[in-house]
Amino acid sequence: MNQANQQVDVVIVGAGLSGIGAAYHLQDKCPDLSFTILEARSALGGTWDLFKYPGLRSDSDMYTFGFSFYPWKNPQAIADGASILQYIEETADHFGIRQKIQF
Repeated sequence: MNQANQQVDVVIVGAGLSGIGAAYHLQDKCPDLSFTILEARSALGGTWDLFKYPGLRSDSDMYTFGFSFYPWKNPQAIADGASILQYIEETADHFGIRQKIQF
């Protein structure tokens, strides 16, 4: 079936930090529901993929900003943008979420 015509129970808008988190919780708590993530851009990561200027970093420490279900393991609590993007990508891949994204 063409992804454009695919019927799913839930549509998540955006494959940034929140979208990846929503997808994880949906497949964990409601495994019988089908879902897709619609991402307007050609990559996941949201803000952390879009903005790549020097010095980009999180204002919050990653131990609280990150996912409770996939804890931040990097010793650098205030992370740079590239590290956060890598973390989001690793999370999506680890839980099979990337394959649910329609770019």
